[in-house]
Amino acid sequence: MKKILKDKRIIVVIAVVILVLLFLNFNQRMVLLSKLRGQKKELEQEVAQLEATHAALQTEIAYAQSDEAVEEWAREEASMIQEGDVPIVILPPSELVPTQISQPETIVDEIKKWEIWWELFFGD
Repeated sequence: MKKILKDKRIIVVIAVVILVLLFLNFNQRMVLLSKLRGQKKELEQEVAQLEATHAALQTEIAYAQSDEAVEEWAREEASMIQEGDVPIVILPPSELVPTQISQPETIVDEIKKWEIWWELFFGD
């Protein structure tokens, strides 16, 4: 009878050890799963940004290869004209005309010293 109890205890201890090891392994896997989900989310955001950049660059390439872009460059940067256009060249003025700055006249009322003393003693 004691042998059966010892065998049952050994089996229970082995089962508990196996369950603890399985629980630790499960916990490690859950931590790893959490990290991988975070990385997946970051990579999905990066992919979305890269796709948006790709679409913007494709739009710029399509415009750069269009006739409108070539004409805009030719007219604005290369200073080219088409037949029938009248070129206008703005020249700077040949002589600079100096402008005179008028200063307002300052009117100074001369006050005599006795008026200052009079105002000091008998003024409002």
